[in-house]
Amino acid sequence: MLQELLVRYLNADDWRIFNSRQQKDIKRMFKKHPIDVVLLSLNDLRKDGMALIKMIKKKYPAVQVITIASPDQISLSIEGMKLGVFDDFLLPLNLESLISRIQDAYQAKKEAEVDKLTLFQRCQNFMVAASFAEAGEAEMAKELLAKKSKNKEPRNNEHNKGSERRLK
Repeated sequence: MLQELLVRYLNADDWRIFNSRQQKDIKRMFKKHPIDVVLLSLNDLRKDGMALIKMIKKKYPAVQVITIASPDQISLSIEGMKLGVFDDFLLPLNLESLISRIQDAYQAKKEAEVDKLTLFQRCQNFMVAASFAEAGEAEMAKELLAKKSKNKEPRNNEHNKGSERRLK
């Protein structure tokens, strides 16, 4: 009943919802569709839910998982958090709070996708920017770094201030 209510409620927000109670169907959905956030009921899956979380985190590390459990399944909730679950809700749940966390999880997934550059790629990007900075093209270096990091906001800490001074 909760699953049907959530599907109806979330569809009203024009989200693309895939719904299943079978583990094999869930795995098939991942192969057919780009999935951003998984809302997983531990009430139905119990320990199989943990195996599903492990599979998702291994094959699709950027995908965020939110679990829903009853208060008597707190040990499963804790285990899920240790496996990297984005958030956990206990029943009864507040729908507005759940919607807000789904939106946060979606943003976290998008940020995780931006951070997928390998160490080699990140080093390459910095070396190219450093070359421009050395040649007196500080503005070009800043632009390159901004583009390569896909417009991520720079952290405002002492390390970055020192890097900015070197670019000037």
